[in-house]
Amino acid sequence: MHKKILHLLPYTLLIALLFPSFHSIAQQPGQLPSAVIKGDDLYKERQAPAKCQEAIKWYEQGFSEKPLEEIAVRLAKSYYWLGEHAPQDAKLELFQKGIDWSKKIIEINPKSAGGYFWLGVHNGKYGEAKGILKSLFLVGPIKDAMQQVIAINPGYEYGGAYRVLGRVFFKLPRFAGGGMDKAISHLKKAIEYGPEATNNHVFLAEAYLSQKEYNFARQELNFVLQASLIPGREPEGKEDKAVAQRLLADLNKNAR
Repeated sequence: MHKKILHLLPYTLLIALLFPSFHSIAQQPGQLPSAVIKGDDLYKERQAPAKCQEAIKWYEQGFSEKPLEEIAVRLAKSYYWLGEHAPQDAKLELFQKGIDWSKKIIEINPKSAGGYFWLGVHNGKYGEAKGILKSLFLVGPIKDAMQQVIAINPGYEYGGAYRVLGRVFFKLPRFAGGGMDKAISHLKKAIEYGPEATNNHVFLAEAYLSQKEYNFARQELNFVLQASLIPGREPEGKEDKAVAQRLLADLNKNAR
């Protein structure tokens, strides 16, 4: 099983999606504008939407002072978190902003795993908010973006590209290229790169549940409940544990 692969970009998240942590990226604070450091402190409290919004303002100020790739990555990641926790009528605008910042990352560095990863994630969430059948045209670009991530750094965001592809195959109808076998194989690959990432295991459990592979699903859910929280990803980890608790309770109830 692969060891945790450190991100190439300084200081990372869903995070998402999805959706990742800034602490896992090495960066000397003196290299970044002070506004970014303030943003990082606020992002730690992102469970409160107002804190995440304030972090974004500081990141945007920092980017205006010093247009660095790692600051744009923070913005793409922050918009993902905000969009995931926003009311339905606000999601499209927030994910569109995430798409815009992801494209900015790629402009700065055409070989940025972070740029392609967040572009694919935001396109996926944008399509999800709009409706799967209305956004099938986005599937190709999402797959292309994740293949770019795999070519540059397959371990980025704990096997994030494989995780995203697994979710794409999980959610797509079969006529559009979806399928549980493909979903499960990609999610297993994500776990090879990010065994400690609880969202990888939650998504695999959901795929197993859809196939009535209840014992395998239970193993994944129990792993999530027993796993330690990854430093910097505590909010995401707590959400994963809550989902796992609910799924396991439903599974046990139905097994009686």
